[in-house]
Amino acid sequence: MALELVVVTPEGEALSEQVEQVVLPGEAGEFGVLESHERFLTPLQLGPMRILRDGGDEWAAISSGFAEVDGSRVVVLVDSCALASGIDREAVEARRNEAAGELSALADDDSTAGERARLEALIARADIELEVAGR
Repeated sequence: MALELVVVTPEGEALSEQVEQVVLPGEAGEFGVLESHERFLTPLQLGPMRILRDGGDEWAAISSGFAEVDGSRVVVLVDSCALASGIDREAVEARRNEAAGELSALADDDSTAGERARLEALIARADIELEVAGR
């Protein structure tokens, strides 16, 4: 049995391969997809994606987006996808520390709400990448 997994970001196709199963971070919690799964469309949240193959598992950090499942194929539409094998831990930690420093220096008022949200999102994404890189 095989399931086609396609991950698409604004930069193009990040991944396209045959897998046994994929586990995705849905808004209501993680869910797994196998071949012949019921057809559906669902929103995804920032989190780890587990890719199960005959040769072992691989992890990826994905942003929020959507997944379309049709029984033989899963199409994941996200803003970003970082495979664990391609994550540079030092660069991610530096990016996270820089964002955390900027966040702590911001005043906590309505005028900085947009910038605070942007920095919090950067920190959350870095945390997921670090979690995935450690698996």
